[in-house]
Amino acid sequence: MRLPNLRQLHMFRILMQTQNVTEAARQLNVTQPAVSKMIASLESSLGVRLFRRVRGRLYPSGDASRLLIEVERLFVQLEALNDGMDGLRSSQAGTVAISAIPSLASSVVASCLADFARERPHIRTLLMSENSANMINQVGLHQVDLGFMYNHPGPDKSLTAELVAELEVVGVLHKDHPLAENAVLTPQLLESHPVILWEQNTPPSQLVREAFLREGLVPRDRFETNTSSVAKAMAARGIGVALIDPTIMLGDPEQGLVMRTFRPRIPLRIFCIQSIYRPASQLAHRFLEEFRLTMNGFAAQLQLDHDEISS
Repeated sequence: MRLPNLRQLHMFRILMQTQNVTEAARQLNVTQPAVSKMIASLESSLGVRLFRRVRGRLYPSGDASRLLIEVERLFVQLEALNDGMDGLRSSQAGTVAISAIPSLASSVVASCLADFARERPHIRTLLMSENSANMINQVGLHQVDLGFMYNHPGPDKSLTAELVAELEVVGVLHKDHPLAENAVLTPQLLESHPVILWEQNTPPSQLVREAFLREGLVPRDRFETNTSSVAKAMAARGIGVALIDPTIMLGDPEQGLVMRTFRPRIPLRIFCIQSIYRPASQLAHRFLEEFRLTMNGFAAQLQLDHDEISS
């Protein structure tokens, strides 16, 4: 049996609705012979009799009525598919999958993704918290659309890396800490106080240690961690000053904590990585645009706060 095409089924549907060749031809903007030819072709394809004529009137057979049920179901599915495609084109439907290092995943990425999804109730989201190596692997295997990390991932012909924002290391400490009254923290001020740093092999941690060494000092790094959320929790207990990224203080800051500028300035550059072999969807592109705007606004606010402190 040769399967009918969508044009034949559309004409059949209209004919069943009108049960009149003349009216069907008018709605379809074709000639009456074209409708009759369609009926004959469809009946030949299916091997069943769909209509009979009695005194010039058209009467559908039982097979035609049963076929109409399947045709209506098909067109409902086609309409749903069309609505879905419209949603994809307008970034209102689909799935966006993202991987980010823990400090970003648990703060700005999660916050931006929640706002993004709230405005698009029909999308699905996936957010993975991974270290840089695992994230690069996920992007390369097309398990996620976008990856967010601090610092450039290095040369990789299968990836693109785009700088989307630049922040800076800040000091996070309990409001009752002896240094809390200082608007700006420096290696000299922190020399005799315990500090909480990222683990030594991370670039931001290395830059903090170099800032101390340039002043002939060594940080009292009694506490190390691989996630800013842990450093924040430790600082909330008053055991030291966490020198970490400022995103951890967004949204729901820990009660009793304050954030202070750290100088010399240590930049934190946020890169978005993508696979060159699979272009990101419109939905992923839209999220990236909104994430960039959010981060640029946050970076501008940090700079404004520092300028006010300096003036």
